Amino acid sequence: MAAPRKELDSGYYLQHFNELLQFVAAHYQGVLTADSQALLQDFASLSAAAQQLLVRMLNRKGTVFADTELSYSEIGPPGPVLDELSQAGFIAPITEPDLADFWLRLSKDTLWQLLQLAKTELADAEQADTSSIKKSQTKPQLLGAALKLPVNWLALIARLPQHYVVLQRQDALNYIYFLYFGRIEANLSLFTLRDLGIRQTGQFKQQFTPRFTEPAQALLAYQLAKAKPAIIELGKQLKKQPDNATVLLSQWLTAVAQWPLPDDNALLLKRAERCYQLGKLAEQYMLTDIAIAFYQQSNGFPASERLARLYAQQGQTEGNQERCRQYLQQLLDDPSCDEEWLFADDFYQRKFSESSTGRKRSQLTQLLHDAPLVGIDELYLGKAEQGLMAHYAAQGYTVFHAENNLWLALFGLWFWHELFEHNNSALHNPFERRPRNLAAGGFYQQFAREIEQKLTQLAAPTTATTLLSALTAHYGKANSLFYWHSDLAEQLLPLLQYAPLANGESALAPVLRAMAQDFSRHSSGYPDLLLIKDHQLEFIEVKAPGDKIQRHQLARLLALNNAGFNARIEKLQWIVDPNRLYVVLDVETTGGKAGADRVIEIGAVKVQAGEVLGTFSTLLNPGRYIPSFITRLTGINSAMVADAPGFADIAAKLAEFLQGAVFVAHNAKFDYGFIRAEFARCEIPFDMPQLCTVVNMRRYYPGLASYSLGKLCAEFDIKLTNHHRALDDATATVELLKLINARRCTPQLATT
Repeated sequence: MAAPRKELDSGYYLQHFNELLQFVAAHYQGVLTADSQALLQDFASLSAAAQQLLVRMLNRKGTVFADTELSYSEIGPPGPVLDELSQAGFIAPITEPDLADFWLRLSKDTLWQLLQLAKTELADAEQADTSSIKKSQTKPQLLGAALKLPVNWLALIARLPQHYVVLQRQDALNYIYFLYFGRIEANLSLFTLRDLGIRQTGQFKQQFTPRFTEPAQALLAYQLAKAKPAIIELGKQLKKQPDNATVLLSQWLTAVAQWPLPDDNALLLKRAERCYQLGKLAEQYMLTDIAIAFYQQSNGFPASERLARLYAQQGQTEGNQERCRQYLQQLLDDPSCDEEWLFADDFYQRKFSESSTGRKRSQLTQLLHDAPLVGIDELYLGKAEQGLMAHYAAQGYTVFHAENNLWLALFGLWFWHELFEHNNSALHNPFERRPRNLAAGGFYQQFAREIEQKLTQLAAPTTATTLLSALTAHYGKANSLFYWHSDLAEQLLPLLQYAPLANGESALAPVLRAMAQDFSRHSSGYPDLLLIKDHQLEFIEVKAPGDKIQRHQLARLLALNNAGFNARIEKLQWIVDPNRLYVVLDVETTGGKAGADRVIEIGAVKVQAGEVLGTFSTLLNPGRYIPSFITRLTGINSAMVADAPGFADIAAKLAEFLQGAVFVAHNAKFDYGFIRAEFARCEIPFDMPQLCTVVNMRRYYPGLASYSLGKLCAEFDIKLTNHHRALDDATATVELLKLINARRCTPQLATT
């Protein structure tokens, strides 16, 4: 029997807010601003009812509220309470800057009330014609019309029966939220989920250190946090006012120049991120000099790449590439990360190599070009990793889809104590599940001695036992580093046991050290597959036809190889089996949405080596009325399906007909989605390889005017007598499959 759902006290929201304020007051007294300190004191002086109403307002969207929407049973009439909040400076009357939020929150009825007042005023003054404004219009249409009217909206709002107020002291409150959560957005629902038993806390340590101890450090962090949404808003503003780009971005450049260069790596990274975002905006509006100035303020990659490329562009115009060459050489001599070095090396080779045989391809392109081809059965179309796993499993390998989680789990378990349980770990409140100092190397700086000692232990014969103990002790604890799964131990233990040794150090040590030093750059891009055979480990990055390798994936491959592992890319080539079994299927439906609409007819043709082996065709009762436009399209009406079976009645037979085949359809995404949805309603799993004749006709027969089934049948003289009846459409699609396979089975065409 399920445990009874917990009930919350009627004042739970105030309890949660007070818990947050008390935590901040206890841990951050030394970094509170005068405004935030005053807010804490003034809030404590409010009556219980005023505290409750204020927190109710804070927990709702927006900053503008009507008194008529602030009635709560546990508080009573809002009028006197609002007066108290106004006297304490927590709310104020609506003013011009608040109108944007006011319009967003306004109901259509209230908007219409305002428009009636505006119409009357304008009619009396004979200033504007408002006859085109109708109540039947949508709210956006009414609002657009309202904003064009030459009226004093504040005066008209004051004439409404409800009274509007606006929350004040938001900056001081946001600073308090920031100190607690590490971000401006408050999420008090976490407290509620905790009290309901949905969100677990207390899995790690119980005592928390403040995230900031110096006022200047805390204020800069807050300033950088506020800059993120402000830059997003700037981007929206520039789309509307592109002519103001130079002025607005120049103002930001002046502001950025005043941001200090912090000693804290995490803050330095945040500062760099904001400068990079602004540089990208400047580039978007062709303001190259301003973009360069922003990128120069942003230390490290990827700003360094943009800076080098802009130097190169300017050099082409000015006939002088020396600035670009010197900068690239600087990056090569002292790169901030592997990706930066890879970019600088490739760009330098392509721009400044004196060799006549200098590289024409980047290392990324060259590595992908040189990777071996592995033939994989087309049954795994869209499932490249599973195809290669099956390929190696057939050769006797133990194969795991490992990717990033393998390394994240190893890192998290090996350094669990330092990450989550140490008195000085960077968890700053009970809800955090990832240490805050991981991103910019603060974790390594803080625990360098402990980390290096544990990296040495990776070469010890007891390594597997140590990890197994950690896995057993912590299994299932919610964290934001990696996810738990049943075969995690099966992957991790061989990784520890068979990792190569060099000079007494495990090949795992440099990989984990890099993650500890710069987690944000070394926590992703790891190869897809882990292969194990004869006590040897291999890592493979899988690339299906058309896939590209990313620079961070190349960096991880090089790092693993430098550490002593066998890590490589393998490209897949789909093998077309001439004896492959296909089922070409078409559905007619009540509409276009698989989740909401239903199938009314299925037609399917089983084909092998170009020969039809059988057909499956049936009308289906969708359990609902068939719309008239569907009847006009297909000729199928509700009377025709009244006595037809439901999908559940034919599901088993259809599943048997589809068994072992490739699912083929003209626009396969549509037909497959409907069949999968119908099977899901019967709680029957459905998973088949797919081939879309639209996609493949475009690929192998390019340049046609249309790729609709009807037009293709006309183009290739394929018989199609009852278009939009399932079996007739499926039968015609079989002929398209034959055309496709005729070219797919020609090697020079199939590999194009």
